[in-house]
Amino acid sequence: MRQLTAFVLLGLAVVGYGQSSVRSNIDSQYKKWAKAAVQNDVDTILDILAPDYTLHTYTGKVIARKDYEASLRKRKESKQPTTAYETKIASVSVQGDTAKVISDETSAKATIDPITGKNLKMIHIHRYLDTWIRQAGKWRLQSTVTQVETTKVVPAGK
Repeated sequence: MRQLTAFVLLGLAVVGYGQSSVRSNIDSQYKKWAKAAVQNDVDTILDILAPDYTLHTYTGKVIARKDYEASLRKRKESKQPTTAYETKIASVSVQGDTAKVISDETSAKATIDPITGKNLKMIHIHRYLDTWIRQAGKWRLQSTVTQVETTKVVPAGK
């Protein structure tokens, strides 16, 4: 009985460590993506995406990888600035080489109230259900499903 208990506890420790490692690796990918997005580094973003990547918008539209790539390249060519954002992982569930991640992406943009003329900050939050797959030794994003989009406006400086 003691050996069985030790074996089960060891197994749970390995699973816990594995999920922690997966979370850390995927968090690194999110950070790499955020940095690449600000720099309009399309190739780095595409390297993070699986070949069959799809983005499901909040309205239900499905954007294939090729179309997402085209929009990234168009933005880069137009030299449009991108909005900086931060992604935080809310939860991770791992099954073999697949990880389901609920993440919150937050960005902020300065704006001016058209009526009062006061400086404001618009905070956008997107909650995603991301499916990551382990391919060739690294985690790649296979699909993103937008679950919730929210925007709040606060006084600038908050």
